[in-house]
Amino acid sequence: MPIELNQFKMSAAEDAELRAVLALARPRHIAEFGSGLTTRFWAENAPDARIVTWDNYPDWISELRTAFNGAEWMPRVEWRSYTVTPDGPRDVEKDAVPWSGEPFDFLFLDGPRSAHPQNYGRSGTFRFATQHAAPGALIVWHDHDRAHERRLALRYLGHCRLHGKGRVGWCRWQSPRSGGWLARMFNVIRQPRLLLP
Repeated sequence: MPIELNQFKMSAAEDAELRAVLALARPRHIAEFGSGLTTRFWAENAPDARIVTWDNYPDWISELRTAFNGAEWMPRVEWRSYTVTPDGPRDVEKDAVPWSGEPFDFLFLDGPRSAHPQNYGRSGTFRFATQHAAPGALIVWHDHDRAHERRLALRYLGHCRLHGKGRVGWCRWQSPRSGGWLARMFNVIRQPRLLLP
């Protein structure tokens, strides 16, 4: 049964905020967690960007590839499936997916999808961002209006200046200065462990 993509359409306010951050970033290399209409949005509004998009539901990726088949931007998108590990509730810190390519100058964190609550939790995607964002990259996360996402943003990106409007949060990435207390704390929080409430 074909998917009805419009059920996942963002509000006009979210759309406007994403357009604003995209215009600010003018990205060339985008990482996205949570494939969908936003994949098309990045491709159409950043016409020179290469996009790597991850989703934890292979059937969803297959449906999207069928729905977008023939779009002129499809050759610029690399579709990847991943498994959320380790198992456990969202308070168990999740692994970052492996990546050996060049760093990204724009990262959008809107996954993993939460249909399986035991694997829900975006800590792995926030960890990925801290490991694979280029200096000055824009890191954008969806669901900024949820307390859990705000805590993750503070935990992993709190040494950067954080911005948020409605459901969209973002910051410009910078590594903590080496030798300082922020850098030492950052090295601790990058290690897998239980997330604090």
